[in-house]
Amino acid sequence: MKKDFRFKGERPDDMFEAITVMAKRAHQINQKRSEDYPNPKMIDPDNTEEFDSDVDFDAMEKPASIAMKEYEKGEIKFEYESEEEIEENPETEE
Repeated sequence: MKKDFRFKGERPDDMFEAITVMAKRAHQINQKRSEDYPNPKMIDPDNTEEFDSDVDFDAMEKPASIAMKEYEKGEIKFEYESEEEIEENPETEE
């Protein structure tokens, strides 16, 4: 059984910011895996073709764990959008 992740570095000033950065990185990792190992049933749920893969997805490290380790080591680079970029691309709520 794997041990739980324990953050060993200095705690970030803004925990919500850190969680957002790690979540976005985990999403990127997951997207990359989807491209590397496409599953026909994920594209077309009505597909009756049996998905057979040599890859043991259960044995792979979870994207969130990878993202947390990368954040702790300072390997994730991120930046804020400038005020001008936010004004040019406003998100509308419905």
